[in-house]
Formats: sequence, structure tokens, C-alpha cells
Amino acid sequence: MEINAAQLLPTLSSEAFFPGQSWFDIHSLLVKKLKELIDESLIPGIQRQLYDKIDFGYLQLLRQQNWPQEKIKEDVLNFLKKIILVPDGRKDFSGSYNAISHQIVDKYIDSIFSTHSYIHFELTKVQRLKMSKDEIKDMINSSLLLRPAIYVFSASMNKDSSSGIITQSFAEKVEESLTTEIPTLPAALIKSSVRSNLSFGDHKYLQATARLTSIINSLSRSLKANIKVDRGASSPEKSWFSIARRNYKYFGWDIKMLDELYRFSAENNW
Repeated sequence: MEINAAQLLPTLSSEAFFPGQSWFDIHSLLVKKLKELIDESLIPGIQRQLYDKIDFGYLQLLRQQNWPQEKIKEDVLNFLKKIILVPDGRKDFSGSYNAISHQIVDKYIDSIFSTHSYIHFELTKVQRLKMSKDEIKDMINSSLLLRPAIYVFSASMNKDSSSGIITQSFAEKVEESLTTEIPTLPAALIKSSVRSNLSFGDHKYLQATARLTSIINSLSRSLKANIKVDRGASSPEKSWFSIARRNYKYFGWDIKMLDELYRFSAENNW
């Protein structure tokens, strides 16, 4: 719209549309209306993902106290509604939403468990997740949904605006706030979500689920559904991983994870 503002203004400011309004006012009105239309489908979409695609049964393996799944999902849904009200949170959430919609976690975890290599070792031996393959999928998808929580508690955020990396001290403040906000969630999930915004280069003991959450969120933000790949061209995900491997330090990603995920995307033409 901004590029064609000069051409659009005479028409949009006419009697038929917004008579006498400035471009700034017209733009604001259109953006507001567009957001309302998107929200009409986005919130039901989030509900479907939360209620139909994620089983929170795995949470009983992470803590002593158990809560009814309906209560957990209600609390999470109410918090996600807060996330999408914040522009940066909404932008980051798009990656998580795409990942769950297109089952990105599912296919990569299937490959990870079929090979039992680096990422499998990090999940099961280093992070020590005593979970089934499907339970790990549910944990990472949950972590993806809650990853943008940092934007809800951003009044004192110390964050690199270009790389998206936050500080350890800010992560701890967000974890404390999120625990108060959603007491039905265990610390392990909250840490996986929030610490996916930390740099693995600076925090070598970062959970494997947090590292995967960061990579998959960023990958999925650039995904375009049903894109046709030209003959001889690299698949979209393989191309993304190829670039990500060159920039892993800047974004704080685990290069070994990227190498393995790149291999899966290449082998499966993803």
C-alpha cells in the first residue's frame, strides 16, 4: 500500500470511500479493518491447533501436580490472545502458527527418531526427556506457541532487535511472570519456550527443545504453503537451512542441529 500511496489516495479519499481523509487516517482505518478480519479466522485457528493438535498429557511427566487439560488449554488460549495483540508478538507467533498448521515439528521429529543421531541424543540423553516420540512433538509444539511470551512482558526488554536474541536476566524475569500468568504450566515447558530466544552460542546448556523451537519458528515464518518448486531448484526448507547454516552464530542457533535438519530436508525434498 505504501508504495502505491500516491496512486491510491485520490480514489480512497473520494466520496465513495473516505472523503476528505488523509492518507495516514485511511491507512490506519484499513489496517485496523484488515486486522479485525484476520482475527476472525486467526483466533478460531489457534483454538483448533490448541484443542485438536496438541495433547498436554505429557505435562504429567514434567511435574508432580496434575491439572485438567481443559483448564491448561483455557489458560494457554487466554494468554495467546494477549500475544497477538502485541505487533512483535503477533509477527513472531506467525512462525509458530505456521509450524503447527503444516506439521513441521512432526515430520522432523519422525526423521530424528528414525536416525537416532545428534538431535535424538540431545533430547533423550542430555535433556533427559523420558517421553515418546509423539509426546516430544507435543512439547515442542507447546513451546512454539508460548515462545513469543517475551513480547507480552517487554517493558524492560533487553533484546537485539535484528537477531531476536534476549539476555539471560530478561529470560528469567519473563519465566517468573509467565509462571504467575499460567500457573498450570510446569517450569520445564516455560523454560523451553522462553529460552528459545537465547543464543546457544552463549548458553551451551540450553535445552534441546528450546534450540529446536527457535529454529523451527524462524524456518516456518518464511514458509509459503503450496509453493511450486521449479525443476532443478532447491526445496524451500533446504534453501532456508542452507542460508541458516551460514548465519547460525548471528541468530544463536546450534550448527549441529541445523546440519542434521538440512540433511533431512534434502533427503525428503522438503
